[in-house]
Amino acid sequence: MNPAVPAPADQAEVSAGNGRLGRNVISSIGAKVLYLASRFALPPVILASISLEEYGLWALAFILVAYLGMGAFGVSNVYVRYVAEYHAQGRTERISALLSTGLVLVSLFASLALVALWFLLPLMLGWFSVPAHLQTTAFILIYGTVAVFMLDLSLGAFVYVLAGLQQIVLQNRIWIAAFLLETVLVIAFMLGGIGVLGLLYAFALRYALSISLSVWFCFRQLPGLRLSPARFNRDHLGLYLRFGGILQISGLLGMFLRSVEKLIAGLFINVQAVGLFDVAQKFPVMATSIPSSINAAYLPAVTEMHVRGQHGEFARLYLASARQINLLTGFIMGFMAAFAAPLLTAWLGPDPAFALAPFILACFTLPFQLNVVTGAASNVYRGMARPARELIYPITQLILVAVLVAAGFAMHGISVRVITIAVALAMVLSTLVYLACTNRFLGLGQWHFLKQVLVPGLVPYLTGFGLVLAIGPWMGGVADDRLGSLALVLVSGSAYVAVQTTITWIIQLEPGERIFIAQRLAPLTRHWPGRQRQEQTQ
Repeated sequence: MNPAVPAPADQAEVSAGNGRLGRNVISSIGAKVLYLASRFALPPVILASISLEEYGLWALAFILVAYLGMGAFGVSNVYVRYVAEYHAQGRTERISALLSTGLVLVSLFASLALVALWFLLPLMLGWFSVPAHLQTTAFILIYGTVAVFMLDLSLGAFVYVLAGLQQIVLQNRIWIAAFLLETVLVIAFMLGGIGVLGLLYAFALRYALSISLSVWFCFRQLPGLRLSPARFNRDHLGLYLRFGGILQISGLLGMFLRSVEKLIAGLFINVQAVGLFDVAQKFPVMATSIPSSINAAYLPAVTEMHVRGQHGEFARLYLASARQINLLTGFIMGFMAAFAAPLLTAWLGPDPAFALAPFILACFTLPFQLNVVTGAASNVYRGMARPARELIYPITQLILVAVLVAAGFAMHGISVRVITIAVALAMVLSTLVYLACTNRFLGLGQWHFLKQVLVPGLVPYLTGFGLVLAIGPWMGGVADDRLGSLALVLVSGSAYVAVQTTITWIIQLEPGERIFIAQRLAPLTRHWPGRQRQEQTQ
């Protein structure tokens, strides 16, 4: 498939779409930054109130939630993709039928899952060696969390409808209100001595708010939307089974692989190892949620291009989104990889229980960074309704994880270090295979992609480790000092941001990218004194 230039008649539509896309991307990044800040504040408060063992149960609950959530992964992508298509065609009645069918389908799945979990959960707690004195708490915590998530899985369809309508700014406002409410409630419940179940209560109230607001705004955006079981449509059921079914398989494999190190640690070591991986990966997981929002903004845009026949834009959009994601993620990960030890010491304190956490964090920065870049490739396949090509990535990664983990256990025994290295290496190699296949599909040269996308995202690591070499003695002196580590992180972080921002702006960004950023930042700088004098002079 070779990239082409849009026809002149399409230029106005493309320009308008790019403006809306830019607003959606900036809004998503801003929301994720705020989310990152809220998630950063919570673990120290939580771990000061509950044990690492109890925190491991909370992490275990979300492994299960993630797997069950993948049970409707294909359905959610059908919502986004086909709501975008039907809205572009002005067919609200088709959206009504699509949504009604999806609600019936997912509600049935959620009900069956909850019944099955009621009987299977006691066995699963035994598999993960949950201590006897925590069995009752673990059952309430995990089952309650899953029940809340199943409700969101069904009625959360309205969130995906807003995404399909490209109302991502509105979607982000709802999400911000919900997670800020959860943040305040978690802190209040922890300080109030409620314990680990307070996390469940805050989680439930968060989704009660987000579901209510999403439903209300959907009906405001689509006045002609009508929902009922009678609108269940076999044609749309076919979409869920064909398009959604393939994405379902891909999503389940992906979810398994995103938590495979925790599962291996839980099965072969103990529940504390699960909590260790969860704490150590908190920073890179939250960091990738910022650039992954770019992927969410691009999917409905790619779908609209496909519907309008603007296929020449696909390669350009893929290259641009992959480059933006890798530049942004690399900027964050470069510092995390280099300063993993002082970062975690400042965050959690010099607790021996977290001794391996910096090693885990540093090892997973690049794999997580490359993993989020694959979203740009997946958007192309979903927008073109060719989701089967996505399976290249999880199948390759699954094979590599099995081979590398087995080889690591055979040569070095079972340990957290072996699991970390094997899984991280498998993630990197499988990502490179998937991106190479996508480049070939779109007719892009591999060397061109390497120079334009991959290499720019690696430069921040050089900056980060260069700073480590410059301040090495200071790092050794504050290794077990929380306040000293915090001071080091603040000073080195400020220096890193200044140096890497300069390198990115002057050397790495292309002229068009600098213009785009300057235009988006213009409203923020309009009232600066220097800016006002400059405008008056002009």
